Amino acid sequence: GRASDDTGVTVADLACFLFDVCNAAWPGEEINQDVEEPQTFEEAWNHPDPVERKKWRLGIRKEFHDMIKRKVWRVIRKRDIPPDRRCVKCKWVFKVKRNGVYRAHLVACGYSQIPGVDFTENYSPVVNDITFRLMLIAKMVFGLKTKIVDVETAFLYGDLEEEIFMDCPPGLEGVTDEDALLLLQCIYGLVQAARQYHKKVVEILRDAGFKGGDVDPCLMWRNDEKGLIYVALYVDDNFFVGTDEAIKDTIEKLRSKGLILKVYDNLDDYLLCEIRFLDDGRMAWLGQPHLISKLQKKFGERVKSLRTYKTPGTPNLHMIRNQDPDLALDRELHKEYRSGVGMLLYLVKYSRPDIANCVRELSTVLDGATDMAWKELLRAIKYVLDTKDRGLRICPTEGRDLPWILILFCDSDYAGDPNTRRSVSGYILFVKGVPVAWRSKAQRSVTLSSSEAEWISLSEAVKEIIFILQLLEAMKIKVKLPVIVRVDNVGAIFMGTNVTTSSRTHHIDCRTKYVREYQE
Repeated sequence: GRASDDTGVTVADLACFLFDVCNAAWPGEEINQDVEEPQTFEEAWNHPDPVERKKWRLGIRKEFHDMIKRKVWRVIRKRDIPPDRRCVKCKWVFKVKRNGVYRAHLVACGYSQIPGVDFTENYSPVVNDITFRLMLIAKMVFGLKTKIVDVETAFLYGDLEEEIFMDCPPGLEGVTDEDALLLLQCIYGLVQAARQYHKKVVEILRDAGFKGGDVDPCLMWRNDEKGLIYVALYVDDNFFVGTDEAIKDTIEKLRSKGLILKVYDNLDDYLLCEIRFLDDGRMAWLGQPHLISKLQKKFGERVKSLRTYKTPGTPNLHMIRNQDPDLALDRELHKEYRSGVGMLLYLVKYSRPDIANCVRELSTVLDGATDMAWKELLRAIKYVLDTKDRGLRICPTEGRDLPWILILFCDSDYAGDPNTRRSVSGYILFVKGVPVAWRSKAQRSVTLSSSEAEWISLSEAVKEIIFILQLLEAMKIKVKLPVIVRVDNVGAIFMGTNVTTSSRTHHIDCRTKYVREYQE
């Protein structure tokens, strides 16, 4: 509604204020995370619990207020829609956030959009996890500050390049069955929404003097009289590392462009990661306790009777792809298996390189897991829950102005995959003594010797080195060259230091030239 009193405060504005007040937890108040979230507009609007009903209604009114204030749509008559076009469907999504806030989001149903008509391009990048860790090292080495900046209703800022029509959502007042909405800006759920928002925020940052976006499209930086600042973009969650003055100036410029921001000083929940700084900021711990809590809640009862393991996976055990449908897990258990592996993969991505190889083995049988694979999954989860206090230790070697030192270790398991006989590559790369990149991955082709397997592993690791060197160059950070690579195979070392081609090596000559190109 748009009713207002003599003060000029609208009912919608009052609803937004009450929304913030009703959803703010008192200090020390226990937030109930077991609230059953409504699935439809009717369930939320007519919730049987009066307290819950009040919070959901305030959330719905706030969502309408935000969209109307930003002029996201214009009401039109359905008869004015071209005959060859159709309306995109929409729905309400309700969520109780970890901080106790009741969120109601009106989203478009992207599946009802027509490719080539309602959208063309839809790809939108997010910041690389390696970039994220390099920024943490830079913060500690250069003595910078950090902020997490959340953009409220971020997707509503994207400028639409197509003409899109949408059905009127339930709860919108002043419309009839003969009305529809012409979208003027992006809305959550549209296929191109994330892409358009990313283009918008990068344009704003470039206008504010930021550079970057070439190596990692979500890393922007600026260094001027206000100081150095790096900005990492992960959809609407932005990670700022810089001087106090530079961060404040950037936040002010974003707000001057109409963005509504929430700024957080603590780093206890960014991309499901928690970061704790110790010893006056010279050391940090990066973990994912929120994700481990979800693992505990989902699988805790299943693993509590298992013994304590010293390794995440059974040594020398390789998953064998199942060919017998009778041995496969039932539908519900298979769904839990895939969910468990997905959660472990996200742990590997940010903070737990120690379980990388075990999780890779589990992921090889996602399409047909057996009881053996299920037991291995429970073993890995039990190991993670028993070591839940472990995380990534970030303690850069001293030296603010000295060139950063990179050291890489790589290895391979020759013909380690029993299904395809492909070898497995593994590497871990340290920057100033901090692990920033790691991987355990099956090679793309079958190798004919252990030396060849080590060589393929080395070439994959060198590609990672080149990416990190380009990132550090973009961040204006000096690196000590040459980069040290540790390989434990004499044949691979020989191929890397000698120009030779024989009947045993000419089929890998391209990779030989690639690695030699970056030698001192």
